[in-house]
Amino acid sequence: MRNFLLFTIAFWMLFATQATASDCSNDRYIKPIFSRVDITKDVKYARKKQSDGQYIDLKYDVYQPHGDTASQRPIMLLIHGGAYLKLLDHNSPDIVLMCDYFAKRGYVAVSLDYRQEPNLLGLLSEETMVKAVARALIDTKDAVNHMIMSYQNGNPYRIDTSKTFIGGVSAGAVSSLFISYTDSLGILPPQYQQWVKDVIGDSADYILQHRFDMVKPKACISISGALLDTNWVYNNGIDMLVIHGSADEIVPYRYGKPFNIPTLPVLYGGKSLYPVMQRKGIRVEFEDWLGRGHVPFMNLTFPDMIFNLINQPILDSTERHIAQFCYPYLGCERTTGIKQHLMQDNLAVFPNPSNGIFSITIPKDAIFQQWNVEVYDISGRQVFQQKYGATTDYIQIQENFAPGMYFIKMQYEKGNDWYVYTGKVSVY
Repeated sequence: MRNFLLFTIAFWMLFATQATASDCSNDRYIKPIFSRVDITKDVKYARKKQSDGQYIDLKYDVYQPHGDTASQRPIMLLIHGGAYLKLLDHNSPDIVLMCDYFAKRGYVAVSLDYRQEPNLLGLLSEETMVKAVARALIDTKDAVNHMIMSYQNGNPYRIDTSKTFIGGVSAGAVSSLFISYTDSLGILPPQYQQWVKDVIGDSADYILQHRFDMVKPKACISISGALLDTNWVYNNGIDMLVIHGSADEIVPYRYGKPFNIPTLPVLYGGKSLYPVMQRKGIRVEFEDWLGRGHVPFMNLTFPDMIFNLINQPILDSTERHIAQFCYPYLGCERTTGIKQHLMQDNLAVFPNPSNGIFSITIPKDAIFQQWNVEVYDISGRQVFQQKYGATTDYIQIQENFAPGMYFIKMQYEKGNDWYVYTGKVSVY
């Protein structure tokens, strides 16, 4: 009897150890500790009317680590892109890859679908696009609420609602930023307010104010996203990871009209949002992909768009950054790396244009630092990398670069942080 009692106690102690929600052993949440993923496909969360009057079922997919015994797991909610046009859904290849990545590391990952504009010419209409964003925003809220309701009804996915993250790619990133900061109709221009009411109804303002009643994300991940107004940004307890390519011509890297379409409103991308978030005291990191276009880990030019859509090394880097950024919220104490600070002052390069021999002035507040210098061509390919010892005046580069535009990234480490400066040079 005594042996049976000891066995029983040992068994339950083992079970409790395996089931703890903050089990960070074996580098859970950072490394792929599961080799397989269980996918629950096409969970219907709503049936809604599109702009053309047709009703459609809205769904999400749930990715879970196969064989996981943890009683509760963090949630990674991911939203696909597609310019708010009916081009992609929750099976978008990039979102599928990211859901698989995070499920193998111990998350419950969810790929959300939402209503999109069925008429592709809608991209040319400001009203159509504003209404499409409004539909996507309310659909995202409803999908998240439906997922959280499962927690209240037996919690079949074993989720930990206190460890929720939301993010997306392109339009999905725009929706993630909008849902993070749109807390009232009053911040919108009057015409936009009416368009949102046309879509959501007179309760739109109440819904926005109560969008986080069910769950509030710990952090938002924006990959090639943007906001309508930087004044919307405030410290509401949602931290930010902002990822953007400097050559993005679809969703502006700094600010501008999407696709350069004159009828659309100006949006403010990652380069503009980052310093504002810093000033507001938000925990924010900015991954600045110099020379890469829209969605840095996608090759959106022919023929790569057909034969090599996903740039796997860049996707790997992006996924690692997201995992490391979210890690501190999971009850783990492992130090995951050092933080990057993207400095707002552009590097002074001379002569510019250059024949390939040029100098970079050392910023005045960063003299006597040891620098790592990288140069990228317009496609985002690294063509130069070198470390330089402490210097006070300038760094000279002498390389046989082909004619074209190049992006420079210079960084130094201080106090366990990286300080990053960027610039451009034209070579003839």
